Amino acid sequence: MKITNIITHKLSYLPKNPPRDGLSGISTRDVILVEVETDVGIIGVGEGFALASLQSTEVFINELLVPVLIGEDPTCTEALWEKMYKRTFRVGRRGLALAAISAIDIALWDIIGKKAGMPVYKLLGGHSRHLNAYASAGYYQEGKGLNELAEEMREYAKQGFKAVKMKVGGVSPEEDLARVRTARQALGDAIKLAVDANNSWALPTAMRMARKLEPLDIFFLEEPISSDDVDGSAELARFTDIPIAGYETEYTRYGLRDIIVKRAVNIVQTDAIWTGGISEARKIGILASAWGMKCIPHFSAGIVSLMANLHFAASLPNVEWFELTLDDNPLRTELSNLFPKVEEGLIYLNDAPGIGIELDREVLERYKIK
Repeated sequence: MKITNIITHKLSYLPKNPPRDGLSGISTRDVILVEVETDVGIIGVGEGFALASLQSTEVFINELLVPVLIGEDPTCTEALWEKMYKRTFRVGRRGLALAAISAIDIALWDIIGKKAGMPVYKLLGGHSRHLNAYASAGYYQEGKGLNELAEEMREYAKQGFKAVKMKVGGVSPEEDLARVRTARQALGDAIKLAVDANNSWALPTAMRMARKLEPLDIFFLEEPISSDDVDGSAELARFTDIPIAGYETEYTRYGLRDIIVKRAVNIVQTDAIWTGGISEARKIGILASAWGMKCIPHFSAGIVSLMANLHFAASLPNVEWFELTLDDNPLRTELSNLFPKVEEGLIYLNDAPGIGIELDREVLERYKIK
């Protein structure tokens, strides 16, 4: 079997009421898909991180990766990952380079699963068919005050979620504390509450906020400071009783290695569309397990991203929780004719071969940038 062609699709959705996290606004939901075609008719689908970078990510794929992949055996994921990584080593070891590699790698695993007639998570070991899902929401939005935030939290509780995550870092510490207290009261003591600062705080602010958040029984504090400040995060992790989670904004096992070894986090987070695909995300999860750490995959993009992260997560024993972003995004909810079942706070994988999706071509064309 050989790769014969690679097709890219640029998709974008404009939310009616755009969400905002602690770092910036999210005016669009952008998805870049690749379809890797083979000489036996099997087509693999992959996705790479492309928020506000659709055009440049597509150029990166076509200019740097396609020329070294055509004619190769798509089942040789390790060899092709190394080939792509070395090809792009001098032009980027974060961002576009890894987003492009991620899309290809996910598509290769989709091909392997389809060829074997098995779901990818079983090919990788099949530790679990379902994971605990937490509702990832609580964004800043126009018209969302404390009352609206409380109602949002109560709705997730009604849906059966056993944990919810909300955003902090986008307003003053005093305002954020009021928001977190409101969310805690709305959820009650039985439902876990996590907070995500999206790298927006300096270390002194993160330390002050951690002390004030500790009485609220926080599940974890995600990406409180810049992922560039590994020593600062390690200091914070020693300082507070709240588990520190991160950093999906650091890429590959090489970047996460120092974060893990220095115990700059208590929970390791990574994302298959940011870090180099299923192959690299799984390596990071295994590295975390060697240091006795849990891994929670990050997810905030389209359906291919959701499924890729689910498959690598379900293959590992140290993954118990999974992020399920619930903002308005048809590229997550409508783009595939197959969608994982979510029930009483659990998300279930299907047994369809590959990563388990069927693209809805009508939806793809609706959101495609021509």
